[in-house]
Amino acid sequence: MKKHKKWGRFLENHTDLAVECYESKNKTKLEGVKVSEENGVTTVEVLNEKGAQAIGKPVGRYVTCTVPSFVNDTDIFDGRLERTAGILKTLLPEKLSSVLVACIGNHSITADALGPKCRDYILATRHIINDGTLDFSKKLMSVSAVATGVLGDTGIESAEFIKGLVNEVKPSCVIAVDALAASSPERLGTTVQFSDTGIIPGSGVGNHRYEISPSTLGIPVVSVGIPTVISSSLLGSGGEPMFVTPREIDRVTEQGAKLIGMSVNVCLQKGFSAQELFSLVG
Repeated sequence: MKKHKKWGRFLENHTDLAVECYESKNKTKLEGVKVSEENGVTTVEVLNEKGAQAIGKPVGRYVTCTVPSFVNDTDIFDGRLERTAGILKTLLPEKLSSVLVACIGNHSITADALGPKCRDYILATRHIINDGTLDFSKKLMSVSAVATGVLGDTGIESAEFIKGLVNEVKPSCVIAVDALAASSPERLGTTVQFSDTGIIPGSGVGNHRYEISPSTLGIPVVSVGIPTVISSSLLGSGGEPMFVTPREIDRVTEQGAKLIGMSVNVCLQKGFSAQELFSLVG
């Protein structure tokens, strides 16, 4: 596995959000970077290596969607679900036969539990389709879902775990879900970022792991995440920066996981309504 060989020069950012990397350049016109905004959705396209160097992000598309705060609002059926599912659809390959949803993070740490909690809302169907005895199985997209755990508990890098599953299950795409870091407190629990470049778990908080990307897995990878931590101006022991979370982080991760999981379901399982899908996983 590659340990951010391609990504190494991009890891100085204390944010996982491409839009914040662009804003840090004072929103000046950057060669190789195209930015558009419409109805609360900002798309940052890094077009070439010059753009990648300018913004500190690999070549690809980054779509950031602003949503009502998860702290006080739990209704995902107010239009935001269709909106986020629609964004996800634009980043997935046109021809899909099966998808592996890789939910990354540590269930024991609330700010890092977005991925594992999201796993609870993913409708896994591969076993149903392979069984072939149920009539409605013909209406389903083949989906596998896994919570990868963390290196300290498993002794296995998430990227290694996912690579092994890709070799065995042979999905046509991986959707990776992980908690993100932001530089602005206003974006905590109010922002969802989608990208077709892959992900390095922990990169926004300086805990760089092996990359999960098209170049390491050999298939398209779409990442989805919500900022749950920001870098503070305080210094901890040894002069290391500290990362802080909102007081209501448990609600942010739970409701954010619900929105992402249901967005995946709505995007992939087109033979069922959102309410029907939620009744199966909610």
